[in-house]
Amino acid sequence: MTASRFHADLALLAAERLERGEIDRRDVLKALGALGLAAALPATAGAAGKEIVVVNFGGDAVKAWDTAWGGPFTKDTGIKVTVIGGEPTPGAIKAMVESGKISWDVTDGDAYYLPILGKQGLIQKYDYARVDKAKVRPEFVFEYGCASYLYSTVNGYNAEKTGGRVPKGYADYLNFKDFPGKRAMYKWLVGALEAVLLGAGVEPDKLFPLDVKRAFALIKDHKDQFVLWGGGAASQQLFRDGEVVMGNLWSTRASVLDRESNGKLTWTWDQGVVAPGVLPVLVKNPAGPAVFDLLASMQAPERQIELLKILGNGPANPAAGALLTPELKKIDCGYEPNYQRQMPINTAWYAENYDRVQNDFLDLMAG
Repeated sequence: MTASRFHADLALLAAERLERGEIDRRDVLKALGALGLAAALPATAGAAGKEIVVVNFGGDAVKAWDTAWGGPFTKDTGIKVTVIGGEPTPGAIKAMVESGKISWDVTDGDAYYLPILGKQGLIQKYDYARVDKAKVRPEFVFEYGCASYLYSTVNGYNAEKTGGRVPKGYADYLNFKDFPGKRAMYKWLVGALEAVLLGAGVEPDKLFPLDVKRAFALIKDHKDQFVLWGGGAASQQLFRDGEVVMGNLWSTRASVLDRESNGKLTWTWDQGVVAPGVLPVLVKNPAGPAVFDLLASMQAPERQIELLKILGNGPANPAAGALLTPELKKIDCGYEPNYQRQMPINTAWYAENYDRVQNDFLDLMAG
């Protein structure tokens, strides 16, 4: 309690300095974001200025988004874009909006956030008069947002440990006879149950709604064969250390492993689960409608390709495919030949079931 009160006082001091003109809004947001306290900034602070605040989950993505999206938009319009790293979870968005102290304009997120946040009145419907639906795959266009980038949960494997054989997507995920060894499994669910069910022989077109009961039974039967990971770096390390033979990881991480190991640690696009990265816009956002102009500018294929070069995120605009080099085609989950080997995530199922199933899944793995 003492620590939280101390941090709250730091936020108050920062807001007071902002009001006196001693520091600018960018400095305040970066400082508060580092403390997880961006919600403490008064809603009126800096709102009158021309600035759009974008929040992602931090790390290299802060600089990458600024390079690929923020900087070019500022050059086009003169409107400053501040990209900060934080924890823009549904809970954080809810807390910020209910506090009345809204300092974020738009945040990073998964598509299944959208109907949940939308029903609670926490985010705005997208202005599709500004943002072009035609520049996004139809399956990734929603009332409260659309894909700004893509990522995929794929089946990675150690080619030395598989004797050079390539798994048939997740169809070989439970094939311990031909591919002995442990499997990587994503702790936060997306792609994990799909892998188990596909490995048990479920056809991709019959995968949803996910048969959770069957998936849990299969996991329980092979529980000692699964190694959980919760972050991208951890998934990479499981493969580097030889702890797993194959399993879930993001294609962005798989491409790094492939490059650094000269193809020893690699992946297959077959049966990958493609998900959209979406950018929900908070209600009463300080920058107002200008945020949708920023989002529209992000749809430019060249700008999405820049993000692919830096982070490995797939362009959401299919038109980017015609501009890719052979090297970029290899790592882009949205490049049409790669995309056709995968399947889009079932956003509606996750929106309805994620919290309940996630909690049950963690209980299962801990038991």
